[in-house]
Parts: sequence; C-alpha cells; structure tokens
Amino acid sequence: MALLDTAQLDAMASGVPELLHEIVTDFETSGRASLARLEAALREARFPDAKDILHQLKGASGTMGLIRFQKLCKECEEHVVARTYPPRFEELAPLLTESVQAACAHLVVD
Repeated sequence: MALLDTAQLDAMASGVPELLHEIVTDFETSGRASLARLEAALREARFPDAKDILHQLKGASGTMGLIRFQKLCKECEEHVVARTYPPRFEELAPLLTESVQAACAHLVVD
C-alpha cells in the first residue's frame, strides 16, 4: 500500500502547498500529543477514550492523504473497540513521522 494519496494531498493544497505544509507539520505535533494520550488511555484500559483518539487521528490523516497511517489507526481502533491492546501500537509514532516527512517532501516538490 502506498504511503500517501498524493491526489488527496494535491486537492487539499488547492494550489497553495505552503499552507498545507504548515497544517501537515502541525498535525505531526498534535498527533504526537494524541499518541501520548492514547498510550495513557491504553495503559489504564480506558478503551472508549482510546477509540476516540484513534478515530480522530484516522479522520484527520485520511483528510490529508496519509493513507497508510490512516489504515493503521483504523486497525488499532478495531482492537480497542474489541477492548484489546492493539498489537501494532508501537508502529504508530514512526509511521506518523514517515508520513508527515513524505507529505512535506511532496508538497515542496510539486
């Protein structure tokens, strides 16, 4: 699966990639904070809170075209809905960074 949906990124940029670049980099910052809250929710078995966090991350990443990160959020969300710890949780933070870096590189190139 592709890391990004570049057509979605381009559509969101609407000819002004520098604005979306800022939004994407802000998403990494807020995403890291969300992942920290997610980790705490999982540690405390607060599955409804974990679901809400993952749902928000999934939606925002999909809107920006970070499709592999979106898919992993969806997979993790399915686990927390079933009240189980997502086995791929540790992959979220590195994939967030990789996705944001790729999106930023795409926005600069095009």
